[in-house]
Amino acid sequence: MRIPWRRLAWVLAAVIPLAVIGGLIWGATRDLSRYQARLTEQIRKVTGRELAAKVPLAVKIGRYPAMVAEGVTLTNAPWGSRPELARVRKLTLFLDPVALLLGEIKIGRVVLEGADILVERNDVGDTNLDMLPPPDGSGPHPGENRSLRLRTSAAFPWIGVIEVQDSVLTIADGGGRPPVVLEVATATLKSSAPNQPLQFEGRFSAPQARPFTLTGTAGSFDGWMRGLPGNIDLQGGFGEGKISIKGGVGVKGTNVQIVSEGPDVSAFGPYIYLPVPRGGPYALNAKAATQRNGFKVEVTTLKVGASELSGEALFRPDRKGVPTVTVNADVSRLDVSELRAPSAPPSAGGSPTPAQPRLVPTLPFAASWLGRAAVSVTVRLGEVVGLGSKMQNGSVTLISNDSRFAFRAAATIGGGSAGFDLVYDPTGRIGQATLTASANRVLLGELASVIGFDLGLRDAVGDIDLRLRGGGRTTRDALNSASGSIDIAVTKGLWPREPLANWPADTQRLLGGADTGVPFNCIAGRFEVSGGVASLRRLVVDTPRTTMVGGGYVNLRTEGWEFILAPEVRDAQSAALASPLRLKGGSGRPTAGALEPNLAKLIIGAGVVPSLVSQINQAARQTGVNPCAAVAPRVEGLRPGLRAQMPAPSTADLRQRAGRPATPPQQPSPRRAP
Repeated sequence: MRIPWRRLAWVLAAVIPLAVIGGLIWGATRDLSRYQARLTEQIRKVTGRELAAKVPLAVKIGRYPAMVAEGVTLTNAPWGSRPELARVRKLTLFLDPVALLLGEIKIGRVVLEGADILVERNDVGDTNLDMLPPPDGSGPHPGENRSLRLRTSAAFPWIGVIEVQDSVLTIADGGGRPPVVLEVATATLKSSAPNQPLQFEGRFSAPQARPFTLTGTAGSFDGWMRGLPGNIDLQGGFGEGKISIKGGVGVKGTNVQIVSEGPDVSAFGPYIYLPVPRGGPYALNAKAATQRNGFKVEVTTLKVGASELSGEALFRPDRKGVPTVTVNADVSRLDVSELRAPSAPPSAGGSPTPAQPRLVPTLPFAASWLGRAAVSVTVRLGEVVGLGSKMQNGSVTLISNDSRFAFRAAATIGGGSAGFDLVYDPTGRIGQATLTASANRVLLGELASVIGFDLGLRDAVGDIDLRLRGGGRTTRDALNSASGSIDIAVTKGLWPREPLANWPADTQRLLGGADTGVPFNCIAGRFEVSGGVASLRRLVVDTPRTTMVGGGYVNLRTEGWEFILAPEVRDAQSAALASPLRLKGGSGRPTAGALEPNLAKLIIGAGVVPSLVSQINQAARQTGVNPCAAVAPRVEGLRPGLRAQMPAPSTADLRQRAGRPATPPQQPSPRRAP
């Protein structure tokens, strides 16, 4: 018998569209509340969580038939920080056309738009992704006439394709650490079954960070729900570079290797919450693995331009449950000339307001960490180039725990050495900070590049000895109440012309020099610090044409200063220009200078006046001695009236007792948190 294939094809071509249209009309006229209730109950039996929607399911007829719900929420764990684990602006469930023709509603693909998902962990290590059926989710149920046998375990209605668009994933790991926020532009997850490999593809970014894309396999759906994803093999782009993540997270622990390369290493900054400088190209090889009682991140190699380092970080709780972080890094070579400050985030109000220069920065001590986490950081620097002279054998140490905060740094700079030691004791209402710093024959230009504070004496070599102690929660508060001393001795150099622009014209002619600056032979002085006021009682400045002595103060509260200088010329031709002067200024304020000839009568008494120039020349004959530093202790004997004319802060400035601030209500207690 001959089969009429042509007629059969025409019949099928007419019947199939009619069947599809009929199926769509049937689905659109169905009451979906029963199906929605069944789906909600099935999810509750599997996860123990409640699924709800502000707008009920509705069928959308189009090229791809779908059910749409809006305002969907999934409840969080009882201990969660908010009621919902997930909030979804719009949920679209695309129907399987074949199943629809058979009269069954089956979901083939799900699209989540505007999802806000929170993954968090409590103090005992439980995650809100741990979902268990409710107590009544299993066991005999007489109402179902199955009282003599156990119910079968409820199964999640598996969906093979899940798409996420315009969403946010927040991972809060607790322990005082900031949450990780990922903005998900697009993501697609495909798998044939919950226990099969999960094919993953997505585009992500942190707020105000460069995006990255990943493609590959990322464990299984069941694994992620149990907190053990499985094998991970992802590759993609990171900013303008590449990144690869391989390894696994299973019962035996985590073992993941990360390999990345690109043009700018600062792309990692927003993701690790550190101000990573800009520079490159870079190549990173790192590992992350769990140990018996902690989590270890090991940077095998990190090359940024000509710089290279390696290190490791260990995260674990101590015996009392306090999170402990231990970081060790070895920097074999660091070229600062290739690194630049990280890009500042854009200002919310448009153009950013330029920061005003401050003499004393407001940097908080780690009082909020004390008792919440124990941090230990050790960095060894083999060689640092790009600062002028080479820096070698450097070390940086940071220790923070419930009883102290200490920061120490030391290095060999050129032909000299420098060290810094800050210790903060939180005992008491505001605690005590002790600062000790020293520099021995260090080029001041290089020292300014390290500490970020430049006086302009870049070619001079100096010796500095600083010892201060004060109370407060920030550097400014501690210095505002500080007591101690600061000794400074500087050898031959060139003072820039710009800071001297507002000095009296006669004084500028006396100093001489050129447009490039004013030369000097040496500078030495000693600050006596008390109650946040640094009083300079003996200052000696020797130049090729004059020797000056004087003093004054620097108020660390108002960041204002005032000095007087009494010159003595080296040649009789400049005697008419040698008049005492007074200088005033401060942070963010211009310097004002004025001559005060009558001040000479008060400083220099009657009788034989010792010569400052001869004292300096005599001290200069000693080998390896700074002449100004040798003469400075004898200034009061050489000019006995100088001390009585020293400027002092006004009464109004002294009333600004910022050294003992009241503890703000939101300030965390320095003692260990329970």
